[in-house]
Amino acid sequence: MTDRYNRALTDTPTQESQLLDPERASSDAILLAAAGYIQLLFFLPLWVGSREPFAKFHGRQSLVMFGAVLAFNIMVAVSDLVLGRILGSMFILGIFFKVVAWLIHYPAGFVVALAYAVLVVMGIAKAATGEYWRIPVAGVYAERLRI
Repeated sequence: MTDRYNRALTDTPTQESQLLDPERASSDAILLAAAGYIQLLFFLPLWVGSREPFAKFHGRQSLVMFGAVLAFNIMVAVSDLVLGRILGSMFILGIFFKVVAWLIHYPAGFVVALAYAVLVVMGIAKAATGEYWRIPVAGVYAERLRI
C-alpha cells in the first residue's frame, strides 16, 4: 500500500502541469475554479460548474484542503478540551498538560493556517491562469473523489 501511495505522490499527471487552450475552458470555468479556493465557496465549482472538468478539478482540491483544515481544527479543539481543561485541572501534572495543549493549539494552528493561506493563494493564481495544478498531498486525495 505504501508503494502505491509513494507512486501516486511522485507520478506526474498528464494534464495538471499544462496550460489550457482558451477553447477548452471558458472564462466562467476559470472564474469558478479561482473562486472555489475561497473558504466555504468550494461548492461553487462543484455545483455550478459541474459540467466543466477544469472547475471540478480545482473544486475537489479546495474541498479536500478545507476538509483537512476542518479536521485539524476539530482535533485541536478536542485536545485542548481534554488536555487543557480536564487534565489541566489536576494539581501536579496540570501545568504539564496545559503547556502541551498550548503547544498544540497555538504554534501548530499558526503553521497550518499559514500553509492553508499560501496554498489558497497559489491555487487561485494557478486557476486564474487556466492551469491544472495538483496541490501536494491534497491533490492525490482530490483525484480519488468522484464528485
